[in-house]
Amino acid sequence: MDRTPGPGLATPPALLLLGPHGSGKSSLLGYLEHWAQRLPLASVDLAAATSEGQGKTFFDALTEVVFRLQEVKDDHPPLVFPSFSVLLMAVVTGVSTQSRERAVQEMRAAFEPHGQDGQGGQDGPQEYPYEKLQPLIQGVAAAVGGVPAWVTQVIPVVRGGQRVRAAFEIRRRVAHAARDAGHHHGHMDFLVRVNRLFNGPSVQRDEAETLLMRAFLADLRAIYTGRRGRRRRNAHCLLLLDNADHEAGNRLLRLLLESRAAREHADPLLVVAAARTRPETLARREEGTLSAVLDYRTGSWPDGTVFEPVRVRGLSVGWLRDLNREEVLHHAAEVLKELPERAAQPEARDPAEWLGWVVHGATRGQPAATGEVLGALGRFPADTDWATRVRQCLALPRAVPGPDPGPTAAEQVLDRLLPHLETALWRALPSTAAALTPDQAEAAPGLLPNLAARNWYEAVATDVARPVVRLLLLRLLDAAPGDRGADPWENACRILRAAAAGDERTQAYYDLACEDVAGAVGYLRRRFGAVPAAEWCADLSWLQRAPARWPGGLPEPARARYERLVGGAVGDDAGQVITRLLVAGWITAHPRTDPCAELYEDPFGDPYAELYGDIAEDFRALRRLARDANDLFVFRERAEQYERKPW
Repeated sequence: MDRTPGPGLATPPALLLLGPHGSGKSSLLGYLEHWAQRLPLASVDLAAATSEGQGKTFFDALTEVVFRLQEVKDDHPPLVFPSFSVLLMAVVTGVSTQSRERAVQEMRAAFEPHGQDGQGGQDGPQEYPYEKLQPLIQGVAAAVGGVPAWVTQVIPVVRGGQRVRAAFEIRRRVAHAARDAGHHHGHMDFLVRVNRLFNGPSVQRDEAETLLMRAFLADLRAIYTGRRGRRRRNAHCLLLLDNADHEAGNRLLRLLLESRAAREHADPLLVVAAARTRPETLARREEGTLSAVLDYRTGSWPDGTVFEPVRVRGLSVGWLRDLNREEVLHHAAEVLKELPERAAQPEARDPAEWLGWVVHGATRGQPAATGEVLGALGRFPADTDWATRVRQCLALPRAVPGPDPGPTAAEQVLDRLLPHLETALWRALPSTAAALTPDQAEAAPGLLPNLAARNWYEAVATDVARPVVRLLLLRLLDAAPGDRGADPWENACRILRAAAAGDERTQAYYDLACEDVAGAVGYLRRRFGAVPAAEWCADLSWLQRAPARWPGGLPEPARARYERLVGGAVGDDAGQVITRLLVAGWITAHPRTDPCAELYEDPFGDPYAELYGDIAEDFRALRRLARDANDLFVFRERAEQYERKPW
């Protein structure tokens, strides 16, 4: 933001931040807006509706930018936009569409100061007529919370006692507006042309909007390169654009970047924009570039910690990544630090390490979900043990019988990560969460009720696939009422299993999701000894990611669930070991060295890793049954991974 006063003007960068719902885009822009309150600043939410309930147009957005930049700051000289103001008056002035000569006369009349007496005297302050600007004022008022002084802040005002100077000033400003927009027609004729372009077909309106952008940037350039500006301007202007993938934001970015591409162009705008999807402007700039360079998720975080946005033809683009495990641990430590003095602490050697591991396993570092979950965990009564807090922090209140289960972040997380969904899609979504992948959900006949639901689902599939969203949708599916013999959970798994005909591994996955342990064990037993141990262990880990039910709306205690599902394991020695190993690994969360560590797993099935000892012992038992030397090494290595706590 800092600028060294002087004759030169270097154009600051334009930064576009990409990220899904809940990635922290709006929070970051809000932080920057608060930080920059004393600096020249304009912050615009391009998704906010106008006072008429309509979406913002480019015109709405640009006029709001100008309005906000003109806010008076104690430490900085005011910003004024004479050329832009003249064009603004021109486009809102009603003139004849039949006669160009009459239109020029009407435009000239609109620019004459009102209230002058016939003798050249004035009866007090003179202004341009408010009613001519009323449509513009109403369009901006909703977004900025009222515009009590819009006329005096945006439109140049001619006050009493300045009649001669006023006429000269108007002519000078119109001439400058024409010059700054790149046209040298007669003054009023030029304004009539701008008016007709703006109020004409969309192609002509585009040209008028380009002229408005040029005038706006020319005014900014004049402010910073003028005699006073060179000496006094020590800070650039900060422009914050939220939801820049909306039409108005895309056009604003495009016209700004196109203007900056001109030779010897300079302006003082430091732009930080945020969008959930790639604006069309970015997509066009990507054409012809190397695809490897455009992997913003990894490209803007080359070492995972330092942010380095990717340059794409005048635009710097970066991805807002999820929090890593160490960052979640840091926030978890803050939650523990803020607990009351005698509050219960986690039963772990390092409470912060343990809590960070549990929360990261649930949210995978998704910023909004992480904040909501940590907030819920900290709101429980001080004497609540942490096993209870963890079991209840993402419980759905409607799924838990009896009294209120206590603080939960479930509905807040869904609202943040899946906003604005149609009711019909909300009814269909829980069944799709049973699917291993969004593609399987779309392909399974009957899982989504109709083509419209499939179209809606395609738009949110990436969000639905996030582990924390899938966990909550599974809770909805688990709690959904069903007719006798038509349990929604089992029905979804049957549909998905049938769609996987011929794929034994996928069918075993859905068998396990329905607690058909024997079916999944049968698949693994047939593979044991028939394939290398590394491949067999990968199959085991993959199956252990099958979704699990929460009886009564809460995760069952790990040891109780293990004993219930294993029971008296039957079959030969290998079959019994595989049964115990499969069930224990289905319940618990796995170390980060697991081959399927990135896949979904139930994060709260075994929060204290009670079953790790059982898993290590069963891997050693499989090693004793193996005959291949390489298999012996693989099983021993897997056993060692479960001999220490994962956090």
